[in-house]
Amino acid sequence: MILQALCEYYDRRQAAGNPLPPIGFEEKEIPFVIVLTPEGKFVQLKDTREFQEKGKAIAKTFTVPQGVKRSGAKSYETAYCLWDHFGYVLNQPKVPKPGATPSAKEVDMAEKQHQAFVGFVGQLHAELPNDESVRAVNTFLHKEAEKEKVRQSAEFQECLKISGCNLTFQLSTENHLVCQSPAVRQWIGEQPLDTENQDGICLVTGAQTKIARLHPAVKGVWGAQMAGANIVSFNIDSFNSWGKDKGNNAPIGEEAAFKYTTALNQLLRTNSPQRLQLNDTSVVWWSSGDNPIERNFPAFFNDAPKDDPDRGARAVRQLLESIHTSAFIESTVSERFYLLGLSPNAARIAVRFWLVGTVAEFGQQLAQWFRDIEIASKNADYPPLKPLLRSTALLGKDENLPPHLVGETVRAILMGLPLPASLMQSVIKRIKAEQGEVTPYRARLIKAFLNRSYRHQNITNKDVTMAYNPEEKRIGYRLGCLFAVLEKLQSDANPGLNATIRDRYYSSASCNPKSVFGTLMRLHAHHLKKLPHRGQQVVAEKRIGEIMADINEFPAHLSLEEQGLFAIGYYHQRQVLFTKQTKEQAINEPEGVEA
Repeated sequence: MILQALCEYYDRRQAAGNPLPPIGFEEKEIPFVIVLTPEGKFVQLKDTREFQEKGKAIAKTFTVPQGVKRSGAKSYETAYCLWDHFGYVLNQPKVPKPGATPSAKEVDMAEKQHQAFVGFVGQLHAELPNDESVRAVNTFLHKEAEKEKVRQSAEFQECLKISGCNLTFQLSTENHLVCQSPAVRQWIGEQPLDTENQDGICLVTGAQTKIARLHPAVKGVWGAQMAGANIVSFNIDSFNSWGKDKGNNAPIGEEAAFKYTTALNQLLRTNSPQRLQLNDTSVVWWSSGDNPIERNFPAFFNDAPKDDPDRGARAVRQLLESIHTSAFIESTVSERFYLLGLSPNAARIAVRFWLVGTVAEFGQQLAQWFRDIEIASKNADYPPLKPLLRSTALLGKDENLPPHLVGETVRAILMGLPLPASLMQSVIKRIKAEQGEVTPYRARLIKAFLNRSYRHQNITNKDVTMAYNPEEKRIGYRLGCLFAVLEKLQSDANPGLNATIRDRYYSSASCNPKSVFGTLMRLHAHHLKKLPHRGQQVVAEKRIGEIMADINEFPAHLSLEEQGLFAIGYYHQRQVLFTKQTKEQAINEPEGVEA
């Protein structure tokens, strides 16, 4: 199903006039291009890089002949078609920095690589004798003086700073690369992908065709091998069966193997608008047609950019507005949407999660999620998932999130399921570790966890509200409200206090109320006497009395659900206490400040 959907995406791009590389080609970053005259003389070493913010250089991407995997003791014998790194193209040994002396081993390896490259180009020239550009490259490679001119150029010092810098060729009289000439394209199209491939029925297309024995590498999965890895591979004899080896154990046609890997590499490429990184999981998405979900999906995950912090919220708002229109449902009810999470593994790429549904279904689930996390706050109405999950991690760092938690949460959101219990446990644990720091992000996650759990259990009239709910009588919620009121009373009675009862008592109060609230209630009488105005005392007594009217006794323990309600009650009550008050309220007590 995954491979078939990726092949469909490849075909969709071709039909839409925005094609991916044709069979036998791939997109590759080429930092430097060697420009030659038709006679094979060196003209310049052209730098294709563009410098972005913070001085980061990004090489231009070109469509070049597809490179095959190189492995083993004689990997140097495999040269790419008219492009490769500087060892193959210019006999330049690898060096740790420009001007460093290469080792004898590196010198020998570069010599072997260059011989393989010269031999490949010579063979290509023999097969395309009338192609002017191939002839120019072949002439250049046989003139040591011209190659030395490249190595002596100022730009080549920049080239040496890039490990394994890729190079290719262009004629000064042409606008395209030599490897993109019509004759070279035709020649590549006529080459079999693997002469050892057998005939068989492709599992993706169902057609009788040549089966890919080795699949092209998938690149861009963080943590995987630099040269790429595979989703489909059989690298140990014990994986084989019925006398078949390699890809014949899972027969995929040559064309289908090329399409799915090309589509996936396109989605995984650097700065792709259809990929993001969640811990060690590289996430990509696509659909069977252009739609708002595919375009705005990053707003669901990613942090807002610093130069436009409201961009994500605007994108989500536009998405939600479109989802609620009948036109969206009608146009997307049959379109499919795909979400794929990939992680590195020992020998191949592991599929963390694979979610499939219609665009309309995913749209409705996203809309429900944003309703679930709505809460009274001055922060963004629709915060993305990344900062929400980050609020549960030590020091607020992505790397401290459990790897499985991200995938499970995404799956639960997009399938309309309850959030994983481990997420709730992480939130509660982090709040206690930080002495009761119930941030808006943490409150949103707790509210979403509880409401989705109630919905899944078909429990009605128990949903946690967006803001303070005086009609909520559950013990956890009321105790949280009481704790917030007692903390406010302590702060008003002791202006400038560095630490409050939250710092000392929150963890115990939210787990074992009976052991703490007796002490807190005795302290509150002392704090009431210290208030400077009688009006403040009356207001504080009234608040506490209204809450205590719903509390018959302090329970010995609170369950995980009740601890979540405690945090929500505490958060809601603080929002009421620290929201700017009306003039009538200000008569009796000082104006609060916005939290």
